[in-house]
Amino acid sequence: MKIIKDDSIKQWAIQEIINSWNTERSGIHLSDLLTPRQAYWQKIKPKSPTENEIAYWTSGNAIEDKILKAIGYQKGTQKEWEGISYTPDLFFNFPAEIKSRRSYLAKEGEEEKTYEHYLRQLKGYCAVEGKTQGWLIVLSLNEKQDQWRSRPEWAYYRVEFTEKELESMRNRLVTIKEILINSIMYKDFKNLHTCPQWMCSREYKKMIKKPFCTTCKKEFQTEWGINKHINGKTGKGHEITIAEYEIEYERCKWWEDCIGEENGTS
Repeated sequence: MKIIKDDSIKQWAIQEIINSWNTERSGIHLSDLLTPRQAYWQKIKPKSPTENEIAYWTSGNAIEDKILKAIGYQKGTQKEWEGISYTPDLFFNFPAEIKSRRSYLAKEGEEEKTYEHYLRQLKGYCAVEGKTQGWLIVLSLNEKQDQWRSRPEWAYYRVEFTEKELESMRNRLVTIKEILINSIMYKDFKNLHTCPQWMCSREYKKMIKKPFCTTCKKEFQTEWGINKHINGKTGKGHEITIAEYEIEYERCKWWEDCIGEENGTS
């Protein structure tokens, strides 16, 4: 058997996905109003999806599709309220949203902060439907179980909103819709609030030099691996060199157009 990593296959698959990717949507969608700056750039200066976006989009949609089929439901149909289109993942006599994430599930008591973006979307659906209850279903793809293991794990939430919260959300959606329409018309994004930080720019540490045991003349892939080595019987007292890192940024593809231009750095 001969196994060859072939990047031409990767490029073919990515291009096929891009060709079928529906990046242009007519009208204003409720999700546009959660991140109106992103919606603005999507309409003013559309760009092809990145490899990361393709990976997240295909995996998320596959999970959602399989869940809906497994429980015997289809995705909710598109509706409209006050000129705003919306499509909940599920609709019983109230909306329900299904989300998958690479990060951990929220700790008890921290759900509102951890799931802020999910909850704003669900609140929007509940507001336009006039429902004080919605369900939020969250799948963590890599939930830590202990020091050694992780596994996929589900969390299910019933979320209750007050009538005051829903009325405030309805007013907010209508206001942001008008601001977004005017911003697109006059090609000026400055009145649109910025996206959440994790959508705008995220900082990562990239390992550029792996940890090394000079006594054993052995390279380790992770800090966890070398720490286990020197704290165990075989490596106790050994001399090591620690890993070295550099900072990388994962930024929105419109970062220079948006944040760079606003700061005069584009």
